[in-house]
Amino acid sequence: MKNISFRFSRILFMFLPALMLFSCIKNDNFIKGDAKIRYFQTAVTDTTQNFYLKGIQSGASTTYGSNSNYIVVAGDSTYTITSRNINTGTDVASTSQKFDIGLNYSIYYTRKTTTDPPVLTVYRDDVKQDLTVAKLTFLNLGYTLTSDVIIKDDGGAFPQFTMKYGDRISHSVIVTKGTKISFALQTPISTQPPLNTLDSLATSTTTQKSLAITKGLVYTVLIDGSKKGELQMRLVSAN
Repeated sequence: MKNISFRFSRILFMFLPALMLFSCIKNDNFIKGDAKIRYFQTAVTDTTQNFYLKGIQSGASTTYGSNSNYIVVAGDSTYTITSRNINTGTDVASTSQKFDIGLNYSIYYTRKTTTDPPVLTVYRDDVKQDLTVAKLTFLNLGYTLTSDVIIKDDGGAFPQFTMKYGDRISHSVIVTKGTKISFALQTPISTQPPLNTLDSLATSTTTQKSLAITKGLVYTVLIDGSKKGELQMRLVSAN
């Protein structure tokens, strides 16, 4: 037994320097991790846009009032993001953004006013679910609107509040039968069509329309304006 133990010790001693050297080798091909991004075209006065990361097209063409699904990109990286008019192929807006590992982002093509040039605005998305509530992030990008937007819930999940262009406000809503979130212009206009409410149960009648929100889901409530300055609202789920 002593001879066997002695031989094993000699073998281990011979290979120990190689093992130590191997453990110190740096792997330059490690995977950093991913982030997720999605694109929105929210400029009603503009046409379809193509989006590019570092000059390479990312995702499909995005029409006004629509958005892409989340697209996986390398995290811990900074990208130059550009949008191009689908008809002319020229760059019309650009920004630089770092995407951190494991996070989700939304990139909005919008304008600040009808006469300002288009811009790309990037927000980090909260996509973490809470199974007891519906998580709502309200975002006002209605650059054609001539007044602020009033938002209230008949169910009392949050106090009534007003949003200016560019405001972004989040609320966690305990969805009940009394939940009814409505939207209105602070200064109404005569051509304003009926707007959907956000409700615990979707309805569609001649007097009222609503979109259902469900606990456990995460939503962006995108506030927008038509070319006439009429208030519009779109509900986008993140999961």
